[in-house]
Amino acid sequence: MRQPRGTVAPPPSAEDERAQPSCAVILAAGERAAEDRWLSAGQEGRPWPLHRVLGLSLAERTVATGQTAGIDRFVVVLGPGPAEVRALYERIAIRRGCRIEFVEAPDWRLGSGAMLARARTRVPVSPFLLLRGDHLITPGLLDRLLADPLGPGELRMAVDRDRAALPDPERARRVGLAGEEVTRVGPELRWWTAAEAGALLCPRDLFDAVDAEAQGGRHSLVDGLRRLVGRGQVRAAAVTGEPWADVATPGGLRLARRRLLGSLARGRSDGFVTAHVTRPLSIGLTSRLADRDVSPSHVTVASFFAALIGAGFLAAGEYALSFIGAILVLAAAVADGCDHALARLTHQVTARGDWLDTVLDRYADMAVVLAVTVAEASMFPGAGLRIWLGGSLAMTGFLFASYVTKEYALRHGREYPNDVLNRLRRRDLRLFGIGCGALLGVAFEAMVLLGLLSHLCAAGMLVRAWRRQGPFGYRAV
Repeated sequence: MRQPRGTVAPPPSAEDERAQPSCAVILAAGERAAEDRWLSAGQEGRPWPLHRVLGLSLAERTVATGQTAGIDRFVVVLGPGPAEVRALYERIAIRRGCRIEFVEAPDWRLGSGAMLARARTRVPVSPFLLLRGDHLITPGLLDRLLADPLGPGELRMAVDRDRAALPDPERARRVGLAGEEVTRVGPELRWWTAAEAGALLCPRDLFDAVDAEAQGGRHSLVDGLRRLVGRGQVRAAAVTGEPWADVATPGGLRLARRRLLGSLARGRSDGFVTAHVTRPLSIGLTSRLADRDVSPSHVTVASFFAALIGAGFLAAGEYALSFIGAILVLAAAVADGCDHALARLTHQVTARGDWLDTVLDRYADMAVVLAVTVAEASMFPGAGLRIWLGGSLAMTGFLFASYVTKEYALRHGREYPNDVLNRLRRRDLRLFGIGCGALLGVAFEAMVLLGLLSHLCAAGMLVRAWRRQGPFGYRAV
């Protein structure tokens, strides 16, 4: 289609350059099932897909992570306890709105290769994603695995080169590498470079390899992989640094929990206060809320009412009441860092939730600004115009600081870079600054200063974006 005059053709979509799996096969019994440890370890001897990590079962985490990669069809290979595991996945399919098909593997004790072979008729097209049911798989790991299309007959394996970060190197699925080519694989390797991370992007050749090995009495998935390795068909995708975990032991479950919480602390989209002041409080609160199945929207609403009630106390003007208001506003600042983190942690990020958060945040900001302005005007009735001008400066600054980035994303189709100006204009600094100012008895002065800072940040972001794009919408060179 012809582009309108004066516009620039959009660059190719990143989705066009990614691998597109036809479906995901989930081995709902890990290789260790064949060693009779699968049902005896962990939470009360329950099957691994039922184990909960920060509010979600391992099964639901795997499905939700696959959905983030654009997969809406899953083939679950059932091992021991099939009825209970199947019922769980059926509930997940309804809740997550995806297709889940089931294959029972009565010979699951033979090994994971025998389990995978049962899924052959359900996977008619290459490539397909193969996920181990006893691993925590994260969206970032799949992003790296699917970053490029597969070559003809290629199998791509997610590997972690950081051996020091493995909780139990003796139990790792060991991999030898020569550059990006996998040259050896197996638990018996003495010299190894990396560990398999539980996710593989596979051609249908893997089914043939597994069947060929089974004729010789070898039923492990590793045996099938060795056959493809010998043909030079296996490549590695480095996922070092991603918070994956092998949860085949209780220690692995604890590691999965720590890594998930640690991944929340690595987001560069946070403001300075969230990143350097309230992070320990917000992460601790987020983990407790996740364990209690609290909805992110409930946290959004609770943060709104904390700010609203705090604004009521701030409007009173008396220091004792302002002190209570300041504590509530600071609590709202901590809670404000929890709702999106909780949504990410439990795979509940939705457009509706983001919209609710944006609207309530703006109302809460205006309530706090109005309360501080009213309190200051009641204490200094002779300076009414100056005070209301200062309040107007703060209110418009807070509103425009939010508006400028959202308008940028709407017009340019991507988020504004999280530079220093973007982090300074964020809401966490505003709430924290006003709350601390109220504790020190200078809430109005702190608010006006933060309002001025917001205006300066908005202006700086406008200038920087204009220079980056050029005056006619072209990227400056």
